[in-house]
Amino acid sequence: MFVKVEPTGCCERKGLVQVRFCVYLEEGDYNYEKHYVQVYERPLTEKELVNPKLAELVPKVWQNNPFHNHFIYVEPETPDETIMDIGQAVLEESYIEWACDERPKPKNPKFEYPVMFDKAKVEAKVQHLKETVLERYIGSY
Repeated sequence: MFVKVEPTGCCERKGLVQVRFCVYLEEGDYNYEKHYVQVYERPLTEKELVNPKLAELVPKVWQNNPFHNHFIYVEPETPDETIMDIGQAVLEESYIEWACDERPKPKNPKFEYPVMFDKAKVEAKVQHLKETVLERYIGSY
């Protein structure tokens, strides 16, 4: 299993840094096959969309989709290591629920949005998260 920060979900939100985690399964994890799927190599054309036989001629590739996505909110000074520690906790909690055939719904700790904040610091952290690959792999349970 692994968790990674998804850059497209990182932004400023009411003075905090929004971080999007995607959590993935690996071969051997419970119900891995539900999210390791074949998808079309490219978007289908209008003709292919209305004609399934034509669509079947389009090559497919294997893709590992996340089994859960989760958002957290942190101060811009939060170190990447701390963000990934939170991501690992989200992964572990999500997988326990997943393995019990429940929909993952990890809870965030309570927080308050700041009244005032340094917009430049928040934007710099968001940009850093969009440019940095942050992933953490852990063993299966």
